Amino acid sequence: MTKEVNINDLTLEDSKSLLKEVKLYRDLKKQLGSRGVNLYNKIKTWKKNLVVEYFPSMSQDLAWEEANKVFTKVFSLNVKKEDVIFVEKESILWWIRVYSDDSVVDLSYLKIERIVKK
Repeated sequence: MTKEVNINDLTLEDSKSLLKEVKLYRDLKKQLGSRGVNLYNKIKTWKKNLVVEYFPSMSQDLAWEEANKVFTKVFSLNVKKEDVIFVEKESILWWIRVYSDDSVVDLSYLKIERIVKK
């Protein structure tokens, strides 16, 4: 849903603002590729990327209950269930991983297994 802008109708301040936006977009896309585009969109909307990965035999409701505790206690966020993306992942070996943007809390047994192997 982009808004078309007639360059001839812009004031000097609007032109400078538009130029800053275009440069920011270009730099992010050039340096980070598609992740840069996603980052630019996130900057514009200020919407957090909230993801919960859970083991398939676990119900999504149970994953939500545990993830909500993590969002509240660790990330200090009050999150609605519909704002969270739930992903079934067999590779995490039980329980859940909770992501808030680039931060992650790993509550899976895979983490425990890695610690024990060290």
